[in-house]
Amino acid sequence: MSSFPASLVTPERTVLDTEVQAVMLRTVDGEAAFLPGHTDLVGALVPGPVRFQGEDGTEERAAVHGGFVQVHPDHVVVLAPIAELEGEIDLDRARRALEEADQALAELGTAAGEEEAGAGLRRLELEDARRRAQLRIEVVSPGS
Repeated sequence: MSSFPASLVTPERTVLDTEVQAVMLRTVDGEAAFLPGHTDLVGALVPGPVRFQGEDGTEERAAVHGGFVQVHPDHVVVLAPIAELEGEIDLDRARRALEEADQALAELGTAAGEEEAGAGLRRLELEDARRRAQLRIEVVSPGS
């Protein structure tokens, strides 16, 4: 199978720039895999893992927190506001963040006297933190 260039870019840096056989990720329309010769496409991403499969079958995995994918027959660019390669993720920290978000959500559910709007905003922030932690864990420990 032939290869093509693929990159993962954030506003701060180029996270990954490599040759791949395939790029697999989650769009708003579902799971997608892009191979050489794919039709032009621009798609919105949901937070999720991105897998870059190399010519030798190895994979580079990254956590992508939203963004877009731009696909051409001869290259793929993933544009994300935040992206972390598997090796950049601290698994223990992600697990602690998940536990802290779960605990704070449980406490929020039992807290009395909070303003409805303030509690609702706090719940959204905690749920977002929980999803980010879960994604990081998923990238580092697939199947966990």
